[in-house]
Amino acid sequence: MRLIDRLRSEEFAIASVDAAGGGVMGAKKLGLVFPKDGFATDVKWKAAPPGGEGWNNSPRREIGAYAVQELFLDPDDFPVPAVVARGIPLADYAVVDKDATPNIEGTRCVFGAMAAWLADVAQPENAFDPKRFSEDRRYAFHFANLNLLAYLIAHRDARSNNYLMPKDPANPRVFSIDNGIAFGGVFYNFLTWHFDEIRTAGLPRASIDRLRRVSLETLSGLGVLAELRADSAGVLRAVTPGENLAPEVGTRIAPGRIQLGLTVAEIDAIADRLQELLARIDAGELGVF
Repeated sequence: MRLIDRLRSEEFAIASVDAAGGGVMGAKKLGLVFPKDGFATDVKWKAAPPGGEGWNNSPRREIGAYAVQELFLDPDDFPVPAVVARGIPLADYAVVDKDATPNIEGTRCVFGAMAAWLADVAQPENAFDPKRFSEDRRYAFHFANLNLLAYLIAHRDARSNNYLMPKDPANPRVFSIDNGIAFGGVFYNFLTWHFDEIRTAGLPRASIDRLRRVSLETLSGLGVLAELRADSAGVLRAVTPGENLAPEVGTRIAPGRIQLGLTVAEIDAIADRLQELLARIDAGELGVF
């Protein structure tokens, strides 16, 4: 079973709880054990604010970033680790917070975003190294794809602690681990530059070719990314998403139900940024390699 499928729907026990590290507001590192087969893994867990979304704590935006990268990258090249929306029963959540209460009205669980924990990685002093970009083809491929994703989702949180790289200097991967300020969020640090603009000297041709084939219909599918419904115990469980409950709203809450997706305005903005990007490439303003 793929890790993302396990995290989304398989039963687990919380074996350990630790701080997730500096710069991640309210996040925890949870050690999970899956009783079905004994599989164990660590995850980053971030409980959502009441109502399911905040300005810098938005499960739907995290899942949206993961979904957009699927439009032009293969899983082995994803800069955003696997992330899902999940409800954890209050009884199980007591090891994390014994005083926790439901954050979604009408449920008996804590709702939040659960992401794969990256091992053997560290925060780089500078994730973007122009010199290495010009000399290391593999690094250029991975960082350009990260910049491409950040551009498409209007990622405006370029703090260095939001990026991780393998400790092995020969591994050129770059990961974006906090994507809550994306898709046109109102609050961000406008005094610094972010990767919501193309800052690399070229973009991977294979990624651009795949983006050329992305249709408006495909983009509209980003309107519904996940849906959870409360079971008989009041615990939110992942289900097959239904019809979009409110296209103008990203986090949609109905009795015993929460649906996550991008809004019509956010999807239109992605389409506009993509068309602008392709036009600049076709005009020779941006190169490909």
